[in-house]
Amino acid sequence: MSEIFLAVDPDLELPAFQQIVEQLRAFIERGELRPGDVLPTVRQLAGDLGVAPNTVARAYTELQERGWLSSDGRRGTHVARETPATNKRARATALREAIAQFLTSLTHRGYSANEIAVQIESELRTLTQ
Repeated sequence: MSEIFLAVDPDLELPAFQQIVEQLRAFIERGELRPGDVLPTVRQLAGDLGVAPNTVARAYTELQERGWLSSDGRRGTHVARETPATNKRARATALREAIAQFLTSLTHRGYSANEIAVQIESELRTLTQ
């Protein structure tokens, strides 16, 4: 597992388990925790954070239900192979590639960047009405 720092602030209104959820999700989204990285055991993280094991277990369970973590008995809890963040990046990459291909095709047909932009803006307005 990458070196990360988690903390629970008892003065926040946000429950401790939710603080853990938000911090782990942020580490995964930023790529500081990567697919396959193994997380500390529930007891280990609870001890490190000074919270009850059930608090960490609840956070891990919520992240599993949302698709961020995966768990199997022997390997423990780890970052899921495909998370909402990796799916979002894959979708963004696919969209960029499709747009680039589309724009290249149009420019090869002789359309100017301005003509393309005007028509795309017009079509987008039609879609959102």
